[in-house]
Amino acid sequence: MIGRSPRRKEKRFKSLTRLIAEELKEGILTGKLAPGERLSVEKLAASLKVSRVPLREALRRLESEGYVTFLPNNGVAVSKPTMEDVQDYYSIASVLEGLAARLAVERANSEELSRLRELHQLLREAYKKKDAERYFEANSNFHRFIAEMAGNERLHRLIDQMRQEIQKTRTLALHLPQRLDYSMREHDQILDAFLKRNAELAEATVVRHLQNQMEALKKVLQPEG
Repeated sequence: MIGRSPRRKEKRFKSLTRLIAEELKEGILTGKLAPGERLSVEKLAASLKVSRVPLREALRRLESEGYVTFLPNNGVAVSKPTMEDVQDYYSIASVLEGLAARLAVERANSEELSRLRELHQLLREAYKKKDAERYFEANSNFHRFIAEMAGNERLHRLIDQMRQEIQKTRTLALHLPQRLDYSMREHDQILDAFLKRNAELAEATVVRHLQNQMEALKKVLQPEG
């Protein structure tokens, strides 16, 4: 009986943290919390009627998902990469992921291709429902699996690192609902290249997909006027 109490407290803490994260995420997704907006932990704690400990844990969770960024002075802001950040992230990622796609096609077995088709189907289902959150997740899983298929551990680690940086562009992508259509077509082309076992085409389609994403995000960041 004595041992159960700490576990119950831990379970309640995790549940509270998840609820706080979901509420903050909804605020970001609906635009109530704008990209680049500085967040006051004190004010958030007061408005949500929670203590600072689970709130900061929730913010750390959102940071791992790319929704917020912790600043050098221990502050927090809704993620908003700069034009230079977007250029850097996607220029590097397109080269790395293009290489991974080429290697993946050359090394893929039938089971891996079947799994890639399943991940593509999950992407399409999220697209049909216009569920941006699920689409982001399915998109990450699709590209992560291609990196795994490449069979190069160092390359996989580099891609994973860049993917974590790219997640910071997620809040910008919410302003690009029309981009979802183009993105889905590009993923269709990527899958088609894999099914054709065309390594060069797979590399080219992945590079083009990421470069198109980069250009779309840069338009969001373009100063008005």
